[in-house]
Amino acid sequence: MGATDQAGDASDGGAAALDAFCALAVEDLALQAEVRRPDCADETTFLTRLLELARERGFAFTADDVRHAMRERALALEGVVAAAVKETKSPPDGWLPIRASWQSGELYAHWAYFGARRLRDPFFEGDVRWCLGQPFNRLFRYVTAVDKLAAWLDTRPHLQPSGFIFHMSRCGSTLVSQMLAALDSNIVVSEASPIDGVVQAYLANPDLGGERQRRWLRSIVGALGQQRCGDERRYFIKLDCWHSVALPLFRRAFPAVPWIFLYRDPVEVIVSQLRMPGAQMLPHGIGPNFHAIERSYGPGTAEDYFAQVLRKICEPAVAHLGEGGLLVNYRELPEAVFSTILPHFGVASGAADRAAMMAATRFDAKVPGFDFAPDSAAKQRAASPAARAAAERWLGGLYGRLEALRAVPGAKRQSMIH
Repeated sequence: MGATDQAGDASDGGAAALDAFCALAVEDLALQAEVRRPDCADETTFLTRLLELARERGFAFTADDVRHAMRERALALEGVVAAAVKETKSPPDGWLPIRASWQSGELYAHWAYFGARRLRDPFFEGDVRWCLGQPFNRLFRYVTAVDKLAAWLDTRPHLQPSGFIFHMSRCGSTLVSQMLAALDSNIVVSEASPIDGVVQAYLANPDLGGERQRRWLRSIVGALGQQRCGDERRYFIKLDCWHSVALPLFRRAFPAVPWIFLYRDPVEVIVSQLRMPGAQMLPHGIGPNFHAIERSYGPGTAEDYFAQVLRKICEPAVAHLGEGGLLVNYRELPEAVFSTILPHFGVASGAADRAAMMAATRFDAKVPGFDFAPDSAAKQRAASPAARAAAERWLGGLYGRLEALRAVPGAKRQSMIH
């Protein structure tokens, strides 16, 4: 029988001993550091070192016990199997929340060890996948109630957000976040699922009060903004596109933080979504009541449904623009990062910073291994009559309003909003 087959037969005694050893490592930071030594990054070396450290402390379990536990914890983290949440103490330095999950009416944050690794992937989930590929993170984890994070943050060095990036979807937000992430002085968190867990918390708990959700958002954003390297000075957060619906929540939690809303010709966005729908467009991607739109995926109806969702995403940007907002059209990028976005965020950039950020524009923002190629003209040519009709019906007037508001000075714009 192979090692994979044997892993399914982990003994109860071995599993209990492994759980006890993991609990000890959560408390004993010196032991934890020994287990995750850089020379134990591959699974074979990690297992050898882990078993050696366990034997020294009187714990008896096997490599197959460990492999079984790794697999079960990975499945539980992704919600594939049900598992009771075992709360731990709050994490030490180097840990970031990677998931949020509900149990018994309580929202919990699940953490992974990042150390001083900077967030460089176009999406936070990519950095999470890398971390969960490390054997240490597949076995050891902190789990804490989100309600307790505020007190923990009081003792942690972390940054307040310098700016929020809201967007229509498929309109250059990833390009902007990758340009910002090109500087070591910036922390850039892009579409982090723990933030989404807090934003959508009221779907799981309709009785959740607004003040409690506000505290949760401040806490989870603060936890992701820890200064793990020591030289970070600014902190930017790119939200999921549907988070614009929660703009009032973000304003309550961070009333002084400026934000931008990126948008694009709706015909081009609809063409992109039809080719590869985002989570906000899929039947089970986002809570069914999130947009309060009846879902429709029949022949000839997807264009209309997608356009309605995009309208729901764009409307809050107009309604709340006077509360620290800035509108940016996709066609203004990348120059708008320097001409309007950074000034709006109160950030000055020197020649070296600008050169580093411009270097990031050479590559496809979502697939950095490929060169960037403009696609607006191709999307316009590919647009079907149904896509154009849906864009005009649901977004034509709104897109015109966004363009008009973007073009006028702040004082006059304020009167136009109201």
